[in-house]
Amino acid sequence: MTIHEIFTKLNNRMIGAMMVHTQLTQLFIFIDLLPDARRQEQQLQEESHGMIELNKYYSQHYHLLSVANNPPQIDILNLGLFKNSSKELTPGDKVYLIQYGMKEWIDWEQQSKEIYEEAYRMLVESSEIAAAEFITRYIRDVDQELKDAELLYKVREAIGWDLPTIYDKQARLGKR
Repeated sequence: MTIHEIFTKLNNRMIGAMMVHTQLTQLFIFIDLLPDARRQEQQLQEESHGMIELNKYYSQHYHLLSVANNPPQIDILNLGLFKNSSKELTPGDKVYLIQYGMKEWIDWEQQSKEIYEEAYRMLVESSEIAAAEFITRYIRDVDQELKDAELLYKVREAIGWDLPTIYDKQARLGKR
């Protein structure tokens, strides 16, 4: 891959990430998990800032624009459960949606980490060490986000996805 192709691929991924976090925010609002929704909103802001920084770096160092040409199509919200009112959801539906949303989040971050690490390797192989070093910030960020998402998943799994416990914890988080 050329340097331009690498940065374009990263730019596409970041656009996809903003779509993922937007849709996860919507999902968690729909099932009234507002602290989870706020976490996704924060991730959305971080992704947006990261994309701006990536494009600024590329423009300032390579004097080119990295225009997204093939961002992933994200369709997390295309489930039949979203066609009804959230008031019509059963507790089982809500547990399913929480698990589903968290799995989508974790899968996205795992794939993103692989893409960022691949970009790093390709930049090093191209002797673009400074650019590779710049990309390490994204690798560290996604690694931390993945760790946090996996921990939250494990905690919820450990309590057997007990809906009252999840909502109680959310209520306590919301009061902070």
